[in-house]
Amino acid sequence: DIAFMDIDMPVMNGFEATKAFRQWEDIIRPGARQPICALTAAYVDDFERSELMKFKEAGLDVMESKPCNIPRLFKVVDDVSPMFSDLSISVSQTR
Repeated sequence: DIAFMDIDMPVMNGFEATKAFRQWEDIIRPGARQPICALTAAYVDDFERSELMKFKEAGLDVMESKPCNIPRLFKVVDDVSPMFSDLSISVSQTR
C-alpha cells in the first residue's frame, strides 16, 4: 500500500496532514509505517536540500511532481512496495 498526499490542500496542507498521520500511526500502529508519496505542483528535481528536508521532516517518503507521469508513479509504487516488485507493469505510449 502507498498513500499519495497532495501538498497544497485547503484547511490542512500535506505537511501538516502527514505529521498528524504519523502521530496517529505511532499510537495506533507502533512499528508499522505507511509509505506516503508527496504530490506537488513544483518540479521536484529543482528543490534545494533545505526544501527536501522539509518533506523528510514531515514524514513523507517520496516526492513526485504534478501532473503525474504514470510510468514514474509505477516506479514509485514499486520502490516503496518491495513485496510487489515482481509484478511486471508496462505502459506503452503511442506517438
